[in-house]
Amino acid sequence: MGVTAEVKRAYLDTMFHFVDTGRAPHYTELSRSTGVSPDEALEIQKAAADAGVGSWFLEGTDLVECWAPFSNIPTNDFVSIDGSQRWYGQCGLEALAVTWVVPDREVRVESTCLDCGDVVTVVQLNGEVLTVDPPEAVGHMNEPFSSADWSTKASFI
Repeated sequence: MGVTAEVKRAYLDTMFHFVDTGRAPHYTELSRSTGVSPDEALEIQKAAADAGVGSWFLEGTDLVECWAPFSNIPTNDFVSIDGSQRWYGQCGLEALAVTWVVPDREVRVESTCLDCGDVVTVVQLNGEVLTVDPPEAVGHMNEPFSSADWSTKASFI
């Protein structure tokens, strides 16, 4: 399935559902909101995950695991929007992209460093970093961007 209007809508509906509820919609929920059969909704949602960057299903299941920048399973990257914590980030760095999904809303990301166990907190509004605690915090990725093959992902939003 290509990047059809239905695939684009499923991508956005899944993203908006994350923002509204803190979790991905099950494909049966997507079926009801789009007016297609559950089987069609699953196919369309999987095509949307395949077309986007950073979205995938839990291996061997029909359950959304991640939909960038959100994780549908608990992580050590807590995301709060306007003071309410009900979201998880895919990773501490990816979670910083939430600010672009929710304009005009304050986003707080609290991540526990997997190396030292300290908490790093970043508060943003409209892409602007308001505070970083501790101020000397840095980000780290175990895989260099140059080793990732992003060329197979479609950009359609």
